[in-house]
Amino acid sequence: MFNHGLSAAGMFFLVGVIYERTHTRDLNAYGGLYSILPIYGSVLIFTAMGSLGLPGLGGFVSEFMVVRGAWPVFTLATAVSLIGLFFTGAYILKALKLVLQGPTNEHWIGHIKEINLRELVVITPLMILMLAVGLWPAWILNIINHAVMTWF
Repeated sequence: MFNHGLSAAGMFFLVGVIYERTHTRDLNAYGGLYSILPIYGSVLIFTAMGSLGLPGLGGFVSEFMVVRGAWPVFTLATAVSLIGLFFTGAYILKALKLVLQGPTNEHWIGHIKEINLRELVVITPLMILMLAVGLWPAWILNIINHAVMTWF
C-alpha cells in the first residue's frame, strides 16, 4: 500500500501538471511531448515504471512480495491474477506512447511549458522514496513489521 500510494500519487500529480497546461485529458491530443518537455517526460517515465513494477523501484518489491506470499497458498488464483499485470503494463506503456512518443503535435509547440521548480519539489520526494524502497526495502518493511507485531 505504501508503494502504491507513492506511484499513484505521482501519476495523479503528473496528470494534473499536464492537464493544467493543456486542459484536455484526451491522450490522442498529445503525441511527441517528450521532444518539447524532456524533464516532464523523464519524470513521467520514471513514475510510470515505478507503478509498472520495474525492478529497482518500489512497485517491483510490492508485487514480488505479494506473488511470493500468495503463490504457495492460492496458486491458481495468483496465476490468474498475474494476467492483470500484463494488462497494467500494456495500458501504461500505451499511455506513455500516446503522450510522449510519436510525431509531435504541432499545436503544443510554443504553447506548453516544461515542468517548473515548484512541481519538481513536489514530485522529487516521491521519486526518491520509490527508488529507496526499490533498492533497500528493509527500512520500510521493518517499520511495517513492527507496527503489525504491535497490533497482534
